[in-house]
Amino acid sequence: MKKRILLAAASGLFMVAAHPPVGLGLLAWVGLVPLLFSLEGAGKRAGFLIGLVCGSLFFVGDVYWVVNSMYYYGGVPIWISVPVMLGLAALLACYIAFFGLFVVSVSGASSMVRLIAIAAAWTSLEYLRGHLFTGFPWSLLAYTQMDWAAIIQIADITGVWGISFLVVMVNVALYLCVRFLLLKAKGRQGRWPVVESAVTVAALLAVFVYGTVRIRQVDIDSANWQKVRVAAVQGAIDQSKKWDTAFRARTVDIYRELTRLAAAGGAQLVVWPETAVPFFLGQDKAQTGPVLDAASSTKVYLLTGSPAYTYNLEARQVDLYNSAWLINPAGELAGRYDKTHLVPFGEYVPLRAFMPFIKKLTAGIGDFSEGPGPLPIRSELGDMGVLICYEAIFPEIASGHVRGGAGILVNITNDAWFGRSSAPYQHLGMTVLRAVENRTWLVRSANTGFSAVVDPTGRVVKQTVLFEKAVITADVGLRSGPLTFYTRFTDIFAYVCMALTAAFVFALLRGRKRKKSAA
Repeated sequence: MKKRILLAAASGLFMVAAHPPVGLGLLAWVGLVPLLFSLEGAGKRAGFLIGLVCGSLFFVGDVYWVVNSMYYYGGVPIWISVPVMLGLAALLACYIAFFGLFVVSVSGASSMVRLIAIAAAWTSLEYLRGHLFTGFPWSLLAYTQMDWAAIIQIADITGVWGISFLVVMVNVALYLCVRFLLLKAKGRQGRWPVVESAVTVAALLAVFVYGTVRIRQVDIDSANWQKVRVAAVQGAIDQSKKWDTAFRARTVDIYRELTRLAAAGGAQLVVWPETAVPFFLGQDKAQTGPVLDAASSTKVYLLTGSPAYTYNLEARQVDLYNSAWLINPAGELAGRYDKTHLVPFGEYVPLRAFMPFIKKLTAGIGDFSEGPGPLPIRSELGDMGVLICYEAIFPEIASGHVRGGAGILVNITNDAWFGRSSAPYQHLGMTVLRAVENRTWLVRSANTGFSAVVDPTGRVVKQTVLFEKAVITADVGLRSGPLTFYTRFTDIFAYVCMALTAAFVFALLRGRKRKKSAA
């Protein structure tokens, strides 16, 4: 069992290294091979535990920044922050534990069946992780490939799920090949997995060729799109001062100064980060005036984050929103989007009465309400789909905006909570795939970084550094033409994987029932 645990641990560490900031994406293609060997010949209970070990190491290494957010920036005691992070990692590890159980369960199937079944099961579990209990699709296997342009282009058909499937498929094929060689070296009989290897190589080549051709095609098509000069500004506002009422005017002044620089560079649209305006925009004329003037004095469209509220007459309560406001060049509020997918234990607090310490993470704001859905903000400049912070990791929200007519995606976020951890690198990497899936330009404005401009093939054409004031400007195209397959039909590939996985599970259960009946 010790050897199995070591192999599982190796896979967990390989997956950490494959994701940003280390970003050794090639490791992802071999990183699961040790786990597959550790599961060989194991019982179902052992398979679950082995998967749990692998998953625990991976997710502790991947989401350790939760402690950063809670302890250093939220003021939550370390003796609470660490257990919360470990609890989250353990919950996420359960998905890989069930993967281990599934791999053990299909060990008696043919190599070809295992090749497809194991890849489908991994993909299904990633999809479920992104949707169950509000969803947390952080650091999916696909995101390890953000730097491999030809590989990620398939996302405009399959979404991230097709990339994860391919990576796992290659891991399984390599495992089968190495297993054959080890058996041969020991003088034991085995079958060289010729068909399985051929199918995997064919799939890999098909994706590579598709990606190479698609990049050229998208570059040609997007060159004809209507261009808008957009600037993303990064204020680098210290999180400890962000909600300090004494610092509000200074915060606005910093963004006004950066806006003037952007306008001098020819920007038509200037994007400020999430809650860049640390008060209720439009409610206090004295505070709102300088923000509106930032647009009118420079004659630009200004998109900024700000909290908002409405009075709910039916419920007789005030509903708070994490919002994005569009201000036109006349200095008028011209549109608003309310964040749809809120962060649990960050923007709304389940069981707040039983966990009062969590209030520190939402200091100055309180519980938010959900917006009505992914509705683009309309403007004469072009329609824009806004992704506020964490929404950028949910593919269905971005595709919903584009189906609704958005010609550009804009991600505004405040990643100051993460500090100098791996999270800002991971968050940016996940955002890149939203541009590819929908073949849109994506502009990202982050308070402390990374702010970036991403083209429709996933190239990060401009990017800031962390914790420095900056302005980045680029000419971006407003998408036109037919929607991508993924935008139109979203997660069809994931549904197929889940159907296959369910069919395999059903076959396994039916086989066990027959064996019991025969006995």
